[in-house]
Amino acid sequence: MFISIRIKKAAAIISCAALAVMIGAGIFLHHGQAQEETVTGLRLPIIMYHSISRDEARLGEYVVTPQQFESDIIYLKQQGYEPVFVNELIMHLRYGSKLPDKPVIITLDDGHLNALTQALPICRRQGFKMTVSCVAKWSEIAAEEAQPDENYSYCDAKDINTLRESGLCEIACHSYDMHSLGTRRGILKTDEESEELYISHLLNDISKAEGYFEKHCSFRPNVYCYPYGFNDKLSRSTVRSGGFEATLGTEEGINVITDESSLFELKRFNRPNGQTSEEFFKDKLP
Repeated sequence: MFISIRIKKAAAIISCAALAVMIGAGIFLHHGQAQEETVTGLRLPIIMYHSISRDEARLGEYVVTPQQFESDIIYLKQQGYEPVFVNELIMHLRYGSKLPDKPVIITLDDGHLNALTQALPICRRQGFKMTVSCVAKWSEIAAEEAQPDENYSYCDAKDINTLRESGLCEIACHSYDMHSLGTRRGILKTDEESEELYISHLLNDISKAEGYFEKHCSFRPNVYCYPYGFNDKLSRSTVRSGGFEATLGTEEGINVITDESSLFELKRFNRPNGQTSEEFFKDKLP
């Protein structure tokens, strides 16, 4: 309830005097401090990788070496961070299951074959977990390749099953076939589509992706990773209506997890090549 009070001049003088006494006594609480105290929740960093390659010619903003990937994991362990899946975060919020004191999530986008050939052996060696986001159409195509190349190929259904069976990897949906920058930018609506037609197209893409994973890998992903990070109000509501319980974005920042609404549009730090682990993580950990 809000009550409006007309303060007379004399009362205002008394209030100012009382305030001065409080400051002199050292009991005045700054407004900034009060604000900070109201911000509570689990502070969670999520690190976004794409391709893990031994080919130096490919290194760049979205491609790092296996050595760099492992160095990052070792650094995180040294700082006391422990890996969790997005689904462990969901279980924590929904059922109160325990999380480590300093959790971190490692994600690999696009489902590159080197998630299996390079990242998984490192995760096994270091006891870490990762979330790999796969584009179902690319996985279908990968199954037809006679000689897969870890730098250019993607995980097929057999590879995805191997990743999941390791116990060190969960799989997120990265769309069925909307990871592109053509007429449509990721999963966003095109100018030519009505809202009704757009929603139908996006839900059809989601259904095809879920059907692929269910048929070939015996599971349905409940985490959605936005292609290129593109999303808006309409795409977000449509993805949620598709049954996903968490979504991964590309906005950078540390997540503050308070309730289940915090599971959507999770922020992530992209990991480029060329920085030491100490340099990269300098301002990215709580």
